[in-house]
Amino acid sequence: MSLGDVLESFLSRSGLKRRIQEQKILDSWERVVGKAVAERTEPIRVQNRVLQVKVDSSVWMQQLQFMKGLIIQKFQQQLRGNFLQDLRFFIGELKPAAEGKSEEEGQRMKSPDGVVKEEERRWIEKEVEGVRDPEMREILLRVYIKGQAVRRDYKNTIPDLNLKPMITEDIR
Repeated sequence: MSLGDVLESFLSRSGLKRRIQEQKILDSWERVVGKAVAERTEPIRVQNRVLQVKVDSSVWMQQLQFMKGLIIQKFQQQLRGNFLQDLRFFIGELKPAAEGKSEEEGQRMKSPDGVVKEEERRWIEKEVEGVRDPEMREILLRVYIKGQAVRRDYKNTIPDLNLKPMITEDIR
């Protein structure tokens, strides 16, 4: 069994594989639709393989409805898979552009895999420090960071998920 097989199994069992895919969709929104559309929209969450997108006007919502098939196709090409099945648009007030970042946002650390607070990153590094193989330790660090970012997003949008922390003991 290869390292890739072990990680694939771990990610599937922990539910992180699906959550990572959902976060990739949210992170790819602007890249897929372009800056002009992204400025008038806000991807909110992926639920049951459906991306829910807030739109600032009914005109834009109607235009996006016409483009739905093309947008899904572009996501499938971008992410090399058919995970995303549909888009749901709804009208709402968009968050203002991130001009004046809050103090909490300033304390967060951006990595290629997600955004975590400094204290979360220290906790994650402590969790994986016992892994002897440096490559495996780096992979687990990235998985933890992504998982923590996704977990926080879910906690903020869906109450009482009761997600259990990941355990690395069985793979050390």
